[in-house]
Amino acid sequence: MEERLLYIIEDDDYGNFGPLTVNRAVYQLRLGIDLLHEKWTSFIPASETRLTIRNELAGIASEKNGMRCNDFRGVASSGAVFVNGRYIADSSLAETIRSLDKAQILLCEGNLVAAFVPAGSAEASDLERLKFWGYGHFKEIIKKIPKKDVIATEVKHIWDFIRLNPEQISADFERITQDAGGASIAESSLVDAGCTIHNRCAVRIAEGVKIDSQVVIDARGGPVYIGFGARIEPHTRIEGPCYVGENTMLVGGKIREGCSIGPVCKVGGELEESIILGHSNKFHDGFLGHAYLGEWVNLGAMTTNSDLKNNYGTIRVDLGEGQQDTGMTKVGSFIGDHVKTGIGTMLNTGISLGFATNVFGAGLVADKFVPPFCWGSSGNYAEYDIERAIATARVVVERRNVAFTAEDERVFRAVFEESLEKRAHFIDSSKSDRG
Repeated sequence: MEERLLYIIEDDDYGNFGPLTVNRAVYQLRLGIDLLHEKWTSFIPASETRLTIRNELAGIASEKNGMRCNDFRGVASSGAVFVNGRYIADSSLAETIRSLDKAQILLCEGNLVAAFVPAGSAEASDLERLKFWGYGHFKEIIKKIPKKDVIATEVKHIWDFIRLNPEQISADFERITQDAGGASIAESSLVDAGCTIHNRCAVRIAEGVKIDSQVVIDARGGPVYIGFGARIEPHTRIEGPCYVGENTMLVGGKIREGCSIGPVCKVGGELEESIILGHSNKFHDGFLGHAYLGEWVNLGAMTTNSDLKNNYGTIRVDLGEGQQDTGMTKVGSFIGDHVKTGIGTMLNTGISLGFATNVFGAGLVADKFVPPFCWGSSGNYAEYDIERAIATARVVVERRNVAFTAEDERVFRAVFEESLEKRAHFIDSSKSDRG
């Protein structure tokens, strides 16, 4: 297996994940402790791991992940395993894939989960000649390979991440701590004697962590993993299952069960069953529940989302293609990268805020879907000037000592152009509704 290439592939269902996947693949999203693609690389050894993605995102994906994208050189001579990045790697599925020694496609309910294409096969030669990624073309090339049904778990929609996150934190914790010799508190961490830890055997605190007094870590309901260099300030309560990422700061408040935060985030207030990607801030008071936030998000003081309807009915979500019933009674907000909210912003149940949107006005954002690059509040939106948006993003990113690259700027401009029609329609409709 070590001599095979491993490809983590993007299929055509990325639109089901709303604002979180306009600038990344589904497999670049965190579920539990790891990103989806990190789960696969932890289970399946390979000579090299590569990614496939929409061609317009290949540059940024390669730059951010340090892997080759849409590059099929060497497939004919080495053979390759292809895994669908929307599926969740586990030990049983990985063992099935590792044991493949003949050409095989693995399906779950008719959907491609994985495929092994041996070296020297006609399919491997055809794949090596690919100059760009197209999921349909890939399936056409391998369609004659024998097929086998397997049991696998997929994420079909963005709200599946919220539903599955608590159990995935626990699963990742078990795998990671087994590999590392069990749960532990690193010697180089500084845990104040005034910190209370319940169920210490389900807590892992990495090196360089600093935890002050008057902090409660309660792992009785699930494990708690605190990553390298994290800082936990007084009056913070953390309930497991929970993942606090590298160099993340918790500044007081309630971090309730089912949360994955970071890396490099600043979070306060109340958080429940939510996922926050890197470099995002919820520094102040306010409630965020059953939500998924992208990178470089900043929520103003007292920003709060609703995650439950007063009639306890199932929640509908609009990701830009009309409303869909999630079948879930608790769904909060889905917030794309570089979104900002003003102080006192209240977010409607099941809302989707698009890439680089700026929402303010200290009131309820009643809209279910706000396209990328909108600026304003309900009934009073305008287009966020692309040059201003890029200039602000550059300041935000570089003040954290991270480079804002030419690829970052190119993605900004691409998302802006791709969302022109929806944004114009939304702005016109919001003004019409205002009357």
